[in-house]
Amino acid sequence: MAPQIITQENLSFNDLLIRPLYSEVRSRDDVSLVTELSGGLKLDIPILAANMDTVCGTEMAGVMGELGGMGVLHRGMAVGQRIKAVTNLADEGLRVGVAVGIHALMKEIVEYIDRGASAIVLDIAHGDSAHALDKVHMIRSLVEKRDSSICVIGGNVATAGAVERMWSAGAHCVKVGIGPGSACTTRVKTGVGVPQVNAISDCSQRADEYGITVIADGGMKTPGDIAKALALGADAVMVGGMLAGTDEAPGEIVYKNGKGYKEYRGMASKRAGSHYEEGASGMIPLKGSAEAIVMDICKGLRSALSYSGASNLEQFHVKAELLKVSPLAAQMSGAHGLPV
Repeated sequence: MAPQIITQENLSFNDLLIRPLYSEVRSRDDVSLVTELSGGLKLDIPILAANMDTVCGTEMAGVMGELGGMGVLHRGMAVGQRIKAVTNLADEGLRVGVAVGIHALMKEIVEYIDRGASAIVLDIAHGDSAHALDKVHMIRSLVEKRDSSICVIGGNVATAGAVERMWSAGAHCVKVGIGPGSACTTRVKTGVGVPQVNAISDCSQRADEYGITVIADGGMKTPGDIAKALALGADAVMVGGMLAGTDEAPGEIVYKNGKGYKEYRGMASKRAGSHYEEGASGMIPLKGSAEAIVMDICKGLRSALSYSGASNLEQFHVKAELLKVSPLAAQMSGAHGLPV
């Protein structure tokens, strides 16, 4: 039997631009970036720090919470350390998520729920698998038994059918992205993945049908990419590489030729301890504060919404129009022709 070949065109962020539309938004400052990922989880900005050990530890989670977004503590942290971090951040009134693996014990998850975590995030490469769906169901059952409003986030997935199965298992929200991250080599190592534009669009449409939400995870390098992800229907984005190398990112500073660097690596990289290597690692230059980067993203998003005549994300999902552009047009999108 011959393999199925899907000939539908698949696109990257560079293949798209958001079309400017008539707008009655007088000021970008009037644009709201509030998003609701579940009945119990509302964020002031639609940005989450990725659950990676070179991106989001306690310090990053604190900063993201203060800015109105949310950090997701990576599961490389010791359980006791994560419980302490969740307790302290929740006591300060900050949103914080916790990543758990497929083998996380029920008593561990109960601790996160009872200590005030805002979200439990299943951290598995292939979320559309029987054991992942069983884990989501178990987490949702624990949440219901403890009468908690915590958000259950499943993933990662890349197809509409997977979103439907996540909803059936009990997920409030689904992370979308198989292989698009800058430190991910899944597509190179395995040949598996769905280009992120199509994955976000397909998954967001199905999520809307079932009343759950979507987080676009990976593949975004600029504020414009994040705007496109939201225009495609995502309710929030999860960023890793854009926040790596910041002051608040975990890791020691290494100096080479007088310049400071921090390590950035995929969680499936050899450096992160994976036996099935599907991630890269390397050193990236220091970037300064995470706040400066997040505020720059938010300025770009408010401008993008205003160009579409949208004063909030709900309107943006309805009004936004995306254009497919030629490779040459894509090259002309950035600054060009400037003298050296």
